[in-house]
Amino acid sequence: MVARKSGPGRPSKPASERQAQVAVRFPPALLAEVDALTASRLDAPDRSSIIRELVAEALAARKQKGRK
Repeated sequence: MVARKSGPGRPSKPASERQAQVAVRFPPALLAEVDALTASRLDAPDRSSIIRELVAEALAARKQKGRK
């Protein structure tokens, strides 16, 4: 058996640097709020960045309240 040569492209990242992809469905009204927040920011983040920030803020707030 002959070893296959990998195709062109970027080499994969080590497992410690990989991020999981999560698909989430949003109702139109909630997505509009996320997009409005994105548009109001001067640093012009993409939608995914804003959603990650909001999730991180919500988790931090839950920790401060003593909830798991």
